[in-house]
Amino acid sequence: MQKTVVQKYAVRLLSILVATAFSDGARSETRLEEVVVTAQKRQEKLQDVPISITAISGAQLETRGIDGVSGLNSLAPNLMFRNNPSSNSITTIAIRGSVTGQPAIWMDPPIGTYVDGVYIGKAQGGIFDIIDLERVEVLRGPQGTLFGRNTEGGAVNFISRKPSGEFGGTVGLEVGNYGRTVEKAVIDLPKMGLFSIKLGYRKEDQDGWVKNTTSGVGDFGKRDKEAFQLAARMDISNHTKVDYKFDHSETDGTPPVNSLYSLRGWAGTPAAGALRTALEGFVTTDRPKSAGSPAGYPIFERIKTDGHALTVSHQLNQKNEIKYIYAKRDMDYDDGNSGSGTDLLSVATSPTTSVGAARYYQRHTKYKSDSHELQWIGNTERMNYVLGLYSFKDDGTTLGPQDFSVFGLPMMHSDYGVKTDAKAWFGQLDYKVTEALTATFGMRHTTEKKSGWTHRFRTSGYDGPFVAEVVPMTSYDASWSANTPVAALGYKMTETTNLYARVARGFKSGGFSAENTNIAALRTPFNPERSLSMEVGVKSSLLDNRAQVSAAYFRNKLTDLHITQLLPGTSVSVLTNAGKATYKGIELEGAFQLTDGWRLQGNYGYLDAKFDEYIDNALNIAGRPLIDTAGNRLPPYAPKHTFNLTLDGRLARTAWGTLRAILDYTYTAKMNLYAVNKSLTAANAGGSYVVGLDDLPAIRNLNARLLLADIPVGGPGKADVSIWIKNLTDEKNPIQKIDVGTSMTANWQEPRTYGISVNYKW
Repeated sequence: MQKTVVQKYAVRLLSILVATAFSDGARSETRLEEVVVTAQKRQEKLQDVPISITAISGAQLETRGIDGVSGLNSLAPNLMFRNNPSSNSITTIAIRGSVTGQPAIWMDPPIGTYVDGVYIGKAQGGIFDIIDLERVEVLRGPQGTLFGRNTEGGAVNFISRKPSGEFGGTVGLEVGNYGRTVEKAVIDLPKMGLFSIKLGYRKEDQDGWVKNTTSGVGDFGKRDKEAFQLAARMDISNHTKVDYKFDHSETDGTPPVNSLYSLRGWAGTPAAGALRTALEGFVTTDRPKSAGSPAGYPIFERIKTDGHALTVSHQLNQKNEIKYIYAKRDMDYDDGNSGSGTDLLSVATSPTTSVGAARYYQRHTKYKSDSHELQWIGNTERMNYVLGLYSFKDDGTTLGPQDFSVFGLPMMHSDYGVKTDAKAWFGQLDYKVTEALTATFGMRHTTEKKSGWTHRFRTSGYDGPFVAEVVPMTSYDASWSANTPVAALGYKMTETTNLYARVARGFKSGGFSAENTNIAALRTPFNPERSLSMEVGVKSSLLDNRAQVSAAYFRNKLTDLHITQLLPGTSVSVLTNAGKATYKGIELEGAFQLTDGWRLQGNYGYLDAKFDEYIDNALNIAGRPLIDTAGNRLPPYAPKHTFNLTLDGRLARTAWGTLRAILDYTYTAKMNLYAVNKSLTAANAGGSYVVGLDDLPAIRNLNARLLLADIPVGGPGKADVSIWIKNLTDEKNPIQKIDVGTSMTANWQEPRTYGISVNYKW
């Protein structure tokens, strides 16, 4: 993306002169603030909601240096986040073990991501920054009644600040190592007649942190991101308000390094000989400082998104409100990378001696969605209720040329398109049985249709003539419906302690494995995955609200489990309903005002995950026998332990401001990359992946910040200056891997970064 020199330096000069970012506000230094959430489509105290939910305020997010999705790992119990392999913009999110590692748009994630009530439909483009966040709400467990499809494991809601109608704002500059600069500005304009308007801007640049030794190609992990936001509120009357939000973002960077980690994969090792010797020189089990990309093959990751959201709310009377929400989002996603790791294409010369999946690929995706939601929210003396109608449509295509010329084969194109048409009605009622006991009942009915097409063919080059069909143009469609009820009891044991029990159903959408090369498998849909979750919990405020604690036990049963399997005798994968699973565990959260100006907060999640059924060769391709391998399998992306601890302390009050120190530690235990076999020699062993080989190590991360807040610099506001370090101990573990059969590649934990932020708020 281009910017004139005047624009570039005008923004930076403004940031340096006025300086912004975050301000902690006038929060209490001796008691914890009361947290209000909208997890049930209305404002409620966090402690009163019968849901396992973590709410993180905008002030905390800024203090911890979190601007969006990518900083969420372990910030809530049993919440796991990773970038998808070889991408800085595709998400892999798990809550309580519910996860999908498939990045393509033919697959829907089981965790719903929402921005101001608008559903973000796919993992591609799912890593984004949000300007001026008010809070993040992480809802754990199925949210199928109020949020619908694809919230089987939970939902993550990002809520941005609305226009205030009063003049104010923030501006700021951040600089750090690897050439990092972040410029941001938010301006809240005075109310003009009926209108209140807020404008936001964010620009991030950072050099790559792994040097690319290939001449003329950018370093790995380079970031160039720019985002704009317009939020407007129109007060038509005392009873009717209209909110409109437009956001635009552009990313033009390079993917993280995808390096060769091992010459052993699930299918064995490359054949011995000169090639094997050459490949051994590329193997690294430590985070590389440099690597090469395939000569003549560009590596890139470019994304453009535009979002529109319109909300109209009308207060019928003091107790009833009608709300309409319309949203439209468009995304263009393009990337190019080596699927086998760095510059292996330069030495992989034939299919019999290569590392199995050595190739160069590109993805060109266009995706759009629009939704309509109508809500009736109301209450009586003993009841709160929500009724609604919902409609969602999306349409996407991916054109995916893949270069196998290193095998002496023509170019392969893997092109496909997907569509969704989903409709639902829903309702939920809270009834106060007694002053202490509240019962909740809800139901959602969803119908959806999935359709699409696939075409795979060979050409003599990216724009060369057609050579041969692999899969002729093939279309397919299927429809499903689902009921997702919820029932809960909340008991107010004391004024400060609430007990709850909850039972809920959820489901994740079905679809088609659109990248398949087997026509029979391609036309066979995978049905929705369904879940039944039961949990009990307690939430309490203690010591005159100087402590808040919560605990929950959950048990989640999944059926028609979505499992990616290899077709027998091939390296082609297909998604099937091959299993059942049980995920159970405990979750603990707490915040403690230790003393005046010192706060400690943290969480811990324990997860016990196991397969109850895992049928290999579930499609029964080529007459192979069906085998239940559940007793010999372990689930993917299900770390047994997640942990987070944050200490925020006031060191001193001075004439120059308040000096604070913040330490933020997260831990995610070792986990499996795929549904692995415990042993490949067991009587019920399945094919391919195995424990000990296809796993990811524990990830530890310590961030630190020294902050001088509320500096009196003149003018209408105050400044903040902070020195920060991320990954203080410079951990170097792989965070993702890809087992390509005869080898394994890895993506790595980013190195230690540090810098200074200067901010001003008025």
